[in-house]
Amino acid sequence: MEKVIGTEYIKTPLKSVFTVRAVYTVHYFRYAQLFEFAGESHPFWEFVYIDSGTASITADGRKFDMSQGDAYFHKPNEFHTIKTDDRFTNSVIISFECLSPAMQRFENCRVNLNREEKDVLGKIVTEASGCFSDRLGDVYLKKLTRAENQPFGGEQLIKIYVEQLLILLSRRLCDNADRVPNERKNTEDLTERIKRELERRVYETVSLDEIASSMFFSKTYVKSVFKKNTGMTIMQYFTALKIEEAKKLISMNKYTFTEIADKLGYSSLYYFSRQFKKQTTMTLTEYAGSIKMDKVL
Repeated sequence: MEKVIGTEYIKTPLKSVFTVRAVYTVHYFRYAQLFEFAGESHPFWEFVYIDSGTASITADGRKFDMSQGDAYFHKPNEFHTIKTDDRFTNSVIISFECLSPAMQRFENCRVNLNREEKDVLGKIVTEASGCFSDRLGDVYLKKLTRAENQPFGGEQLIKIYVEQLLILLSRRLCDNADRVPNERKNTEDLTERIKRELERRVYETVSLDEIASSMFFSKTYVKSVFKKNTGMTIMQYFTALKIEEAKKLISMNKYTFTEIADKLGYSSLYYFSRQFKKQTTMTLTEYAGSIKMDKVL
C-alpha cells in the first residue's frame, strides 16, 4: 500500500477585536414615573438601552432624548445622568470592562438597535438572570453575586454575547455610517488618527488594508471618511507627506536621490522621481538646484 505523505498543518491564531474582561452589572428594570438619577462616573463602559418608554440622559453635559430601541454608550469616566417623564420606562443597562482600542468607535455613540442586535441583548439578560442571584431589577445594584447553581458556561456566554453585540454594532455603524448626532466629531477624530499614523510611518511602505486594520475599521469606511474630510484619498495624503519629507532630506545635502528614495520606502528611483515631479512640477535635480540658488541669494 502506497504511503501518503501529508503536508504539515499550520495553525492560524484567531484575532480578537473586542475582549470583554469583566461585567460589573447587568440590569433589566422598570424606571418609576418621573424617576431621576443624580449621576455618576466610573472607570468602565456602560451600555444603556431603552426597551420601552422614553428617557433623557446626559453625558458630560450633553443631553440626549432616548426612545424605544435607542441605545447609548457611556465611555469610562464620563459623568452621566438619566431621568424619565410621567411614563414608565423599561431599560437594560450593562456595565463592563473592555480595554480594546476598537472601543473608541463607541465614544459619543447613540444608535437604534436592529432585530438581530436586540436578540443578542436578550440573550445577555437571559444568561445573567441564571448566572447571578441578584434581582436584575435593582437599579442601585453595585455588585453581582454568583448563583449557586449556575448554568454550565453561562458566564462565558455572557462574555461572548457582549462581544458579539459590539461586533454587530461595529459592522453596521462602520459599513453603513448609521450614526447619530456625533458622527461628524467621530469621523473628524478618526481622520486625525489616520493622519498621525501616516506621519508616524512616513518612512515605511503602508497599504490601505494596514491602515484600516490599525484603526479597527473596515477599509471601505476609512476610505470614505478620510476622503470626505480631506478631499484626498489616504494614499494621496501619504504620498504628499513623503514628498514633503523628501524635500527636507534634499535640503540637508547629505543623501543621494537613490538613498532618499530607499529611506522613504520607494521601490525604485524612477517611481520616486515620477511621484516627486507630479507633486512639485519639478524634477529632483531642478528642486535641488532651486534650493542651492535660494541659499546663494
